[in-house]
Amino acid sequence: MPVDVTRTLRFCKDFITKPAVLAAVVLVATVASWAARAKELGPLEAQSLQLGEMNGVAYYTVQGPIYRVVATLASESGTPVRFESSLLPGQKLVVSMPDSARAKAQTIEFFRQGNRLLVEANPMEGE
Repeated sequence: MPVDVTRTLRFCKDFITKPAVLAAVVLVATVASWAARAKELGPLEAQSLQLGEMNGVAYYTVQGPIYRVVATLASESGTPVRFESSLLPGQKLVVSMPDSARAKAQTIEFFRQGNRLLVEANPMEGE
């Protein structure tokens, strides 16, 4: 039985290409959705934070290719807690605190997207 090579190659190309295009579209839509809700932070620009009963501030400095992110949080009567991280493009820092044993944790995410740093409090579940 002869095999139609052109038809077989077209099927293989379509079979591989369609899922790859769909995956790329989903990825771009997810990143765009996240970026639309997040606030962009500039170098040495302070961002007020609230995580449960703790309040604080975050900022970052540019050190060559690295963004050094610093977040400091404290309650009214508590000792301050500082979180530091060095981010390259595509990396993120997540600071979280659970409300209770059953509740979803409250979070603040710092995401480096190219030459931008995005900050989002309590991002949607599954991201």
